[in-house]
Amino acid sequence: MKIVFFDFDGVIVDTYSFCFRIVESREYITEPDYRRRFEGNVFDADRKFKDPNTKLEDFVHHYTPELMKCEPIEKISKAIKELARKYKLIIISSTETDPIENFLQKTGLRECFIEILGCDVDRSKVNKINQSLENHHSDPSDSIFITDTLGDIREAEKCGVKSIAVTWGYHTKDTLEKGRPHAIVTEPGQIVEEVEKLL
Repeated sequence: MKIVFFDFDGVIVDTYSFCFRIVESREYITEPDYRRRFEGNVFDADRKFKDPNTKLEDFVHHYTPELMKCEPIEKISKAIKELARKYKLIIISSTETDPIENFLQKTGLRECFIEILGCDVDRSKVNKINQSLENHHSDPSDSIFITDTLGDIREAEKCGVKSIAVTWGYHTKDTLEKGRPHAIVTEPGQIVEEVEKLL
């Protein structure tokens, strides 16, 4: 079975500004430092740099209402629906599962995804990808991860999964190129074409 993994924040919905605002209100951090947290697993970065008084539950409490005010990135819904007709789609995220579920229900995209694995399932995207591949009897070579961060590209590579990087999320093209993704796209309409090439 061929699987297309999607990151959530930054790929499907633009959450960067309000996420940074929530974190900045609780600890001193610059935008470049905040973006650097996503060059690996964000929870590993948090253990090194984050104020221990900043709790995930507190973040989610403020994140969820802000998320529900948002709409999907323009044209991403069309790409998701097109891919869902041919592939199994799974979300792998560092956000908790429930807010993602609620957002996708609100926007009519929930039925496109067979599974949503948030940080409450496991904080390692490597573990979640490998778990999904095993559960769905899929080979890594038949899978691809669509993401906006260098950290995700690196975690996908550890699983033997190809990656497509998008430039409208948390990391710039220059940062994404450090991970040598299999493709970099600048607008959602290109995702389907690149998935078709790689799978």
